[in-house]
Amino acid sequence: MGKVVTGTAKTRKKSEAKKLANTFLPDDVTSVKSYILMDVIVPGIKNAIADVVSIMLFGEAGRIGGKKGNGSKVSYQRYYDDRRDDRRDYARPRAAGGYDFDDIVFESRGDADLVLDQLEAAINQFGLASVADLYDLAGITSPRYTDNKYGWTDIRSARVVRIRDGYILQLPKAVQIT
Repeated sequence: MGKVVTGTAKTRKKSEAKKLANTFLPDDVTSVKSYILMDVIVPGIKNAIADVVSIMLFGEAGRIGGKKGNGSKVSYQRYYDDRRDDRRDYARPRAAGGYDFDDIVFESRGDADLVLDQLEAAINQFGLASVADLYDLAGITSPRYTDNKYGWTDIRSARVVRIRDGYILQLPKAVQIT
């Protein structure tokens, strides 16, 4: 792949805060929302309704939750079941645990959009695009040989973001592709 941008593009190191967020926050924010809703809010509402109904029927003494005074029980069964279902599919590309690459700052939004479109075209044609392809499209020499080993098979969630110096691509985490 060759350079497609007409303006200048330069690399910028990611901040420590951004690196930390990329390490600990999942790509799929919907999974976080789902967890909060299904594992925190819904059980809390169910418990509140059960408490209200039992107090109305049996008074404070007959409360389902009861005042046992000996603390709460923690069931690890769901954790165990979830872990058993969390088997790795080794045929799929793995998430790049510690792999990180520099952001590319584009002079114009048009250049950033063009690079994003070309990455999408490469994925449609070849099934993947590498970090080295990203650098090539921006006209920047890839700084590491490992940039060819990591990339994307899907960038539908990618977007162009305006920053003080220009525009950057907000891409999903790069996965191991070779």
